[in-house]
Formats: sequence, C-alpha cells, structure tokens
Amino acid sequence: MPFLKISSQDYFQQQVNYEIHVTLNDVKHELSGFEAVKYINNSTDTLGFLYFHLWPNAYSDNKTELAKQIMQRDGKAKLFNDPELKGYIDSLNFEVGGQNIKWNLLPGFTDICKLILNDPLKPGDTIYITTPFHLKIPKGVTSRLGHIGESYQISQWYPKPAVYDKSGWHQMPYLDQGEFYSEYGSFDVSITLPANYIVGATGNLQNEEEKKWLDMLSADTSWMRTPDYSGEDFPPSLKQMKTLRYRENNIHDFAWFADKRFHVLKGTVKLPDSGREVTTWAMFTNQEAQLWRNAVSYINNAIWYFSKWNGDYPYNNFTAIQSALNAGAGMEYPGLTVIGLANDPYLLDDVISHEVCHNWFYSAVGSDERRFPFMDESIATANESRYVHERYPSKKLWEVSLKNRKLAAFFHLDKMPVERVQELEWLIPARSNLEQSINLTAPEYSNDNYGSIIYSKAAQGFNYLRAYLGDSLYDSIMHDYYRKWKNRHPQPEDLRAVFDFHTDKDLSWFFDDFLGTTKRLDYKIVRYRDQKVLIKNQGELKAPLLIAGLKGDSICSEKWENGFKGRKWVNTAQDNYSEIRIDPGHKMTELYRLNNNTRTSGIFRRADPVQFQLLYTIEDPDKRYLIYFPSFNWTSADGFMAGVALQNASLLPKPVEYFVIPFYAFRNQGLTGYGKISFNRIPYDSFIRLASLSLEGEQFGAPGNQDYHKAKIGLDFYLRSDNVINPINQRVFGYYTAASDLNQIESFAPAKMRSYLQFGYLMERSAIINPFNMSVIFESGESFQKTSFELNYKYSYRGKKSGLEVRVFAGTMLKNASADPFYGFSAGGRSGREQYLYEGVYPDRFSEFPKTFWSRQMTISEGGLISLVNDSLGYSRWVFSLSLTSGLPGKASKIPVKPFVNLLLNDHGIGKTDKSLLFYEAGLKAGLWNFFEIYFPFLVSENINAITGSLKERIRFVFRLDKLNPLRSKSKF
Repeated sequence: MPFLKISSQDYFQQQVNYEIHVTLNDVKHELSGFEAVKYINNSTDTLGFLYFHLWPNAYSDNKTELAKQIMQRDGKAKLFNDPELKGYIDSLNFEVGGQNIKWNLLPGFTDICKLILNDPLKPGDTIYITTPFHLKIPKGVTSRLGHIGESYQISQWYPKPAVYDKSGWHQMPYLDQGEFYSEYGSFDVSITLPANYIVGATGNLQNEEEKKWLDMLSADTSWMRTPDYSGEDFPPSLKQMKTLRYRENNIHDFAWFADKRFHVLKGTVKLPDSGREVTTWAMFTNQEAQLWRNAVSYINNAIWYFSKWNGDYPYNNFTAIQSALNAGAGMEYPGLTVIGLANDPYLLDDVISHEVCHNWFYSAVGSDERRFPFMDESIATANESRYVHERYPSKKLWEVSLKNRKLAAFFHLDKMPVERVQELEWLIPARSNLEQSINLTAPEYSNDNYGSIIYSKAAQGFNYLRAYLGDSLYDSIMHDYYRKWKNRHPQPEDLRAVFDFHTDKDLSWFFDDFLGTTKRLDYKIVRYRDQKVLIKNQGELKAPLLIAGLKGDSICSEKWENGFKGRKWVNTAQDNYSEIRIDPGHKMTELYRLNNNTRTSGIFRRADPVQFQLLYTIEDPDKRYLIYFPSFNWTSADGFMAGVALQNASLLPKPVEYFVIPFYAFRNQGLTGYGKISFNRIPYDSFIRLASLSLEGEQFGAPGNQDYHKAKIGLDFYLRSDNVINPINQRVFGYYTAASDLNQIESFAPAKMRSYLQFGYLMERSAIINPFNMSVIFESGESFQKTSFELNYKYSYRGKKSGLEVRVFAGTMLKNASADPFYGFSAGGRSGREQYLYEGVYPDRFSEFPKTFWSRQMTISEGGLISLVNDSLGYSRWVFSLSLTSGLPGKASKIPVKPFVNLLLNDHGIGKTDKSLLFYEAGLKAGLWNFFEIYFPFLVSENINAITGSLKERIRFVFRLDKLNPLRSKSKF
C-alpha cells in the first residue's frame, strides 16, 4: 500500500514532559500538588514567554468565559458564586531552574497566565519549569471537572502550557462547548489518596499491588446479583493512604477518576493488524451496573473495528468509567473515557464506541479541537455510525425511543432505522436555512447547531465520502492519515492532502464546498425515457450522486455519477426496473428526497404515494405524509362542532406546508373551519433567510344566524442574522386581509367584506437572558390609516424564566374617516367583539361583557389596560402605554403569580368632569404564561374606577387557543 511521504516543511511541534505529584483531600475536596515541566522548544523561534492554561479557574467566578457560555445557554444563575460550585487553582509559584519568574493572568481571563522567562528560550533549547499548586474541586454539576460527594472527576486540572505551532500561540479559555488543543509529551503522575479508592486514569499503572487488587476486584462478580439502585452510600475513607503512579509517552493530556464504590471488569482484545493485546477495563457503580455488565465486550468490539478501519489502537490499555458528567453523554481522554447515565444497553455501546474512537481522532491524531471540531468529533461520529450499523444492522429507531412495537407500528415508525435520527437532526436547521458551515470554530456554533452540524451532518458527510470512494480505498486513506499524523497536529489541509494523494477523483466538492460552505445538495429526477433519466441539480453543491435501479423494494443495481450543475441525462442499466431512485440508502446528504425517484411506467410516475397517519409521526424524508386527527370545537354561535384536522407540517420544515380543519356545526347544520397553506423558499447566500407566501382563510358563525368570513394573503421575509449564538432576528412582512364588516355583523346586517393592508417590521432576540422584540406596523383600511410601535423587553433574573417584563406601546392615527369606532387605538385589551380582523381564537367572540364567562377573554394589545374601558372611553387618535410585570423573588418565582403595573396616556379623558389623560392600574396575574393568564387589577386610577366599579368587573383573562394551531403559532425565527 503506498503512503504519502511526511513533509516537515514549516511544521514543528513542541514537546512537553510532565512529572506531577498530587494528593487528594476528600474531606475538603481539594488537591495539593507539585508539577515539574520539561519544555523543549522545537520551533525556529526564540521564545521570551510561555502561555499556560489554568483551566480550574474557569470555575472561579461568573466573569469567566465558561460562566458566560453556561448562562447564555441556561439563564442567569448563582453558578460559581455558590461556594459549592466554585473551583479554582492557586498557590502557584513558577520557577525556572530554581529561580522565580514573573507571571501574570491575562486581563479578562483568569484561566490563562503568561510566564515571562528570565532568559529567552532559543530554538532547540530546553527549560525546566516547576510550581506547587492547590486546587479546590467544584461540585460536578456544571462541566467536566468536579466531584459528587466522594466521587471525583479530575480533568483539565493541572497547569498546562498552551500549544505553540507555526500559527503562533493557541492560548484559549476553558469552555463547555469547545474542547482542547495540547502539546504531546510524556506524563509521570503520582496520585496519593485514601487506600480504598478505586482509580481509573490515563497511562500505565506502575504499582504491582494495585494491579493485583484490581484483578481481584474484577474477579468478584457478586454485584451481578444485585439490582441497580442509585442511593448507594460512600463507605468511609481509610486513614491509610496509597500513592498510585501512572506513566505514558506521546500523549497530550492526563485525567483520572476515583470512587470507593466502583465495580471493576477486565478484558483483553487482540488488534487486527499487529496482533498486539490491549487490556480493557470497565469501572462503574451500582447505579447502572446491569447495563455495564457487558461494557468490556463493547469496548473490545469498538477497539477492534476502529483498529481495522483506521490502524491499530495506540495504547496498551483502555478504561471506560461510569461517573458524573455534565458535558455530553461521554468525554474522552487518552486511553480513558467517562460515561454518564445511558439508560439503555444499545445507547451505552453507542456512547462507548464514540469515546473509544477519540483515541484515534483527538488523542493519537491531535488536531485543534477548538478551531476545527469536525476533525475529531465528526470523524469519530462517522466511525461510530459505521460501527453501530455493523453491530446492529437491523436496529430500529423505536427500539431506543418508544420501546413499544405496537405503538411504533401505529405511528409507522417500526421500519425506520435508528441511524435516520442523525439525518433528521441536521435536516431541521438545513430546511430552515439556519445551517452553519462545518469548518467553523466550536464557540461559533449555536448550541443546537453544534450537535446537528458537527455530530450529525458532518459525520454523515464523511460516510458519504466513504461510500463514494468505497470502503477499501477510504480505509487505506485513513490508515495513512493515522500513520502520518500519529502524535502530531494535523490541519484540514493535511487531511485533504492524504486523500488527494490516494485518489485522482476531484474531491473539491467535499473539502471546499461541503466542509467550507452551506451549499445544499438537492438532485431532482425530471423524467425517465429509453433507459435514461434526466436529473436536475436544484442545489448549489456539485457532489457525486448514487443512482439505483429497483424492482419493487429490491435494489438491483447502483452506480455513482460525478456531480454536475444544471441538467444531465444519465444512462441506466439495460434491465426492466420498476423504479429509478437517487440514493435509496441515504448515503448522500440530500436536502429533499421526495423528488429523488420515478417509476419507469404508468401515469404520474414521479408522484409519491401519500402515507396517512393518525395524530403524529416522526417523518421519514422519503415519504409524503398526510397527518390527520379528529377535532372538536365549540363557540356560542355555532355550538358543538366536529371535524378532522389535516396537515403535512410536523418535525421537518417543507417547501409547502398546510393545515386545514373543517368542522360540521350541528346547531347550524353547516360547515365552518380554518385553513392555511404556506409556500416557503430558502435562498442560498442571501440576506433573506426565508421567504414565505401564505394563503389563509376561516369561516365561523356570528350572531343573527350568519357567518363571518376572513381571507388573508401574506408575504414574510425572514432576514438572515450574522450572529447565530445570540441572534437578533428580523422579519419584514406585508398582509392583505379581506374580512366581514364587524359593525355590520354585530348589527345583524348583511356584512360586506372590508379590505385591509398591513406592512411591518419585526426585530426579535429570543435569548434566555434579556430577550426582546420590537415591531413597527403600518395599517390601512378603506377609511383609515395608522401606525404603531411596540417594544417588549425582559430583564432576566436568575433562572430561565424569571425577570422584569417591560412593554412599551405607541400609536397614532394618520387618517380616520370611518364611522366605525374599532379602527382607532384601544386603551385596553381587545375582546373578541372588538377584533375587526378576527384575530385570536374566541369561544364566545361576540358576547358582551360581563354577560358570560368567555366575555372576559381578551388579547393584550395597543394600550394594554386590563380593565374594560374601551366601550366607555371610546377609541383613541393616539395612545402611549407602559406595562411592567415581574416574577417573584427567589424560590417564590416558581409560584405562577406575577405582579403587574400598567400606565397609559391617550388623547381624551372621561366625561366633562374628568379630563385626566393618565390611566393606571396594578394587580396580580396568575396562570400558565403565554397560554392562559388571568388578571386581577386591584388598584386602579380614579378615571378607571369611575368606569368599571368593583374588582369583579375588572377581572379578565388571556386564553391563547391559537397556540394549538401548528401553523398559526409556528415561529420561523
């Protein structure tokens, strides 16, 4: 097998050798240690300083980058201001050659320090750096380092030099989303702790007595007869201490885990290429002991397969540990992984395999995980997917989700393969045009995209590349890549160079476009004729496509065709196929698959059969669904109604989405209902992210044995946001609405259709901390014009939902020649009988307050007063209002009650005796936020009190029944 020759041009790599002595205090949850670092400068540069990472300081306060990332994801919290969660490293005293050196923390980064060398370090020279250190271990509920009681997860714990390479220094703060980049060298680590702790660590254990003890523990299988339970107490720590020594060469990190409750299993696996034996260990508590009884076989299988596909496993042993983890399902270290709770044997095997694979891609091949996460996470996930398919070729999604075959068959999920979930995960942002390219740094991704792009789409992309090249060639390339870059730091261009060396095929579609852009793959079969198929590339990605001939459900032939733009006739094999299909095995990263097939005979050859589904399903991208469910409704005008809801909108966004819900009204013996269809387009590389044209209509009963009608045409442009981490979303819209004249409806007169135009701009930041939205709207009818501004802002307290909510509204009439009062601005929230555009869902839309319970229903809009003042006050030419609502402090915030205050100014007062322009009210609201809220205005101004009288006459509620409509309430932001 040919190999790409190693070129050292411009490449160098520093070497860092560690000797660390550390002691655990399991009463104070602290480490005391001493570190000696041998730093070898293999660069051609003279270094006057070195950067060191002090990553435990990431837990020191709420100003660190870790704290900012966690709170941006989870909301404001006490976090590291809590003494239990706080962690840090101190007592540092850096010396070089026995002489103190100056060092300082980087401004704004307490977890990075700069060591100023007394004498510059010349190329080829070596220095010895020493320091004592003390580490306060945080409670292990925020990220990777921590403890839960006397169970210890010790990672990223010692002072560590930053990488210096041809690009310069790579000093970086510790993050939860975003991993690491470290120098290779040797580790000699001695850990002193109470003698009854069981330890799993990186490297090779040097203590013979400890090896015998672990062998003895692994032979004890009495725990297998004990059922799982999680309430296991920690046994007392022995006063006797022990010191365990671990050594390993050519690694870039060292982690260890200690627990007095671990069960131990031991095994061996023989590597497929060299025949070398690797010792494997599993350490776990009673919490999921029955799942872990097969863990060694999972480890062995993963090591064997990944060695076969990539080259022999690099170390002499591997340990998988079940322990506390708050940074994903598992976390990798050289020769070691920690796994959180799995809840299922298949999922445990899956997670272990992923973490095992990181010993090739992260540990042995040391790419910069922070800068290019796809180089380790995506390649490891691609291997994991291949492993799962090899080990569980018939595994279905329902087996790990619903776990009920009959229920799976009911929802038509019984045949969906488990790996389909990976495709669905990235299709959701892709079809919403919210993707990010694969070659970004880890912190640049939104929380959702980090998973869907790096772990799902990119992983499928590497398996797409493997399918195109063939397993044999792909595996040869990965063997060569592993051999060339083992214990070194490759860049993306180095990975590409290995591929280009082994194949003459043009792979720019993958390395330039698939990894470097968000170009979409969307081939469409246009027609079939004379054993030829006309295919159109509707996407931007010119990637190879797989064309298959089928007879029934059986694939008879497959062939790869190089990618192209535009249209192309492609020959198919001379055979009597019943169907031609692009990529039936879902190897490609196709955006839409419903245009990927055609039958070779018959009419409507490209029409896909409709899959009818009751209630809901997880969509297979190959199938066209019509989801239906029985629906019931009631209004005071129509009485009881029964119907059926029909929709195609579910998990995946679609170019065409519809929701139709016709009802039969038994009282009026007629049809009512609502319907909406949207046509969505997602332009590539445009400031418009999504354009949506919608048609909407409804008809329901009204007083006087008549119906009201509404038809609406809408055009929405969702603009692209430059910042996906904390995006400010923008939408420009225009609506034309034709609706029954409300005044004529309520007067029992034949109602004409009135026309309205609305144009607006909406800006929204839907962040957990301090979200806001702002809108500017112009509205015009046949006899009026008006414009308004609304701002909703929430100043967040601790927690995800609690905060001070501020609403500001201002509006003015530009023209009002109508005799109908409704077109002016309302001082209070509008009831159903005031909604001239028939917005919202009102069971008793036309009832007069306070005749019925439902007459108290309203929509918070315009002036926003709760008290019913619109009938007495009339409607305004201008209005300005301010509303404040606050969550309760502390633990009381969980109580569904909030105080509110509303202030309003408008252009007129009440009657001749009270011309006050200021109205105010204060009270409490309770309920389910943004769905059902009931308001109690206890305190009101005199001018409101003159209208409404007692509190009973002021109580009103908001009931957002429109939230139940999947298209009406669906946000495209």
